[in-house]
Amino acid sequence: MDTHAIKSLMTEAVTQLTAPAARPIEVRHTPRRHVYHRQVRFSDIDAHGHVNNVRFLEYLEDARIALFLDYAGTPPEDRSGLPAVGVAIVRHEVDYRKPLRFRHGSVRIESWVTKVGRVSCELAAEICSDEGVFAEARSTIMAFDPHTAKPRRFTMPERAFLKRYLP
Repeated sequence: MDTHAIKSLMTEAVTQLTAPAARPIEVRHTPRRHVYHRQVRFSDIDAHGHVNNVRFLEYLEDARIALFLDYAGTPPEDRSGLPAVGVAIVRHEVDYRKPLRFRHGSVRIESWVTKVGRVSCELAAEICSDEGVFAEARSTIMAFDPHTAKPRRFTMPERAFLKRYLP
């Protein structure tokens, strides 16, 4: 296979992977979003010249930590001296919309809650800028007791906090 044919196949594959999904993850215009800004670092860029998919999960993690710190402040420590956070990610779903390249200036990670249950909630997010959306994500988060490592119910204050970010 010649270089032109390989380039054509790669372009077609990238176009299919970055095409919009049949259903959007969530409505984009809601005032109840947590906004976190993150600088794209040179080390985030892969051999293809754009932010590596694994880094997108780090961007989402940074934004999620900032959101939960808005509620909890500095988390208490467990018996080992580690942060006793009390939530764990049980599922991630990410749709990559277009390549994110190294840039001057930050991207926004906008996060909001789509569902609050007794033991878990669903958090949606977009990694975006004025140029558009680079990735959309959903994460399922479970409450757990950091001392027993078993699931627990969200407290009333936690539920009230999460509901602030419902559309």
